[in-house]
Amino acid sequence: MAEYLTVIEVLTVHEAMIDQFGGTDGIRDLGALESAVFRPQTGYYATPIEEAAALMESLLQNHPFLDGNKRTAFAAADLHLRLNGLMFSGTPAEAIDFMDEIFEDNTVDAAVISEFLRAHSSEM
Repeated sequence: MAEYLTVIEVLTVHEAMIDQFGGTDGIRDLGALESAVFRPQTGYYATPIEEAAALMESLLQNHPFLDGNKRTAFAAADLHLRLNGLMFSGTPAEAIDFMDEIFEDNTVDAAVISEFLRAHSSEM
């Protein structure tokens, strides 16, 4: 059975990202955060990678935080993978390049994210 992040856990991830890399702490839209966190739990997604991609896409598009949405989205997706026996196996540079690319190309899409995560994930 799949494991899922809670709203509190994603808030903790966000706080850690702000503490580590700087930025403004705070929630812009709690409903947008809750929507993003609960999306992977709908039963629609077949794999933890697809669930992680849906979580990342929703956090990126919903923009629930005042700052650090991209960092939090990536870290939360990685944590979701880890909770489910997988891990991001790419380099930090690959992660940064991917995030920059999907924003530059306007391709913030669960299918694109899923493809990237599938190519850069391995079993723990």
